[in-house]
Amino acid sequence: MKYGAGLKKYVQAGDQSCSPEKLQALAKSKVDRIRLRVAENDHAPKEALELLARDCNPDIRIAVGINPNTPPHIRFSLAADEDVNVRFGLAEEITCPVELLEKLCQDNNPYVSCRANQTRQLRFAEPRASNFECKRLFRWVSDCDFPGFKYA
Repeated sequence: MKYGAGLKKYVQAGDQSCSPEKLQALAKSKVDRIRLRVAENDHAPKEALELLARDCNPDIRIAVGINPNTPPHIRFSLAADEDVNVRFGLAEEITCPVELLEKLCQDNNPYVSCRANQTRQLRFAEPRASNFECKRLFRWVSDCDFPGFKYA
């Protein structure tokens, strides 16, 4: 695929006004970045998200899991994904449904269960969603082992 054609498809895949039919076609692209953009698109059709939930690329499956348009049954299947990175990515998402966070708190992997528990605590600690990521960043910076490191 030529650079210009690939770039055009990449932009289309992230376009909120792109037709569901076009997004469905782009979800079958051979290019990971294009499929990832479709998975991130809030207007991606459920059929495309179902297809991408089985993608071989874990980043694409994470994007499907945190897409607000993804049906609950797909999210719950991704919470049991064999790749720990997919489960961790879901556990880290502050907008993750509470029921899914509860499931991830019970994960066999301690990193996943710990992160799901931290996300759940952050979610209930602060009523405004806009402060969640900022809190997590500052907690990370304050726990950082780099002396003199003050800004991220």
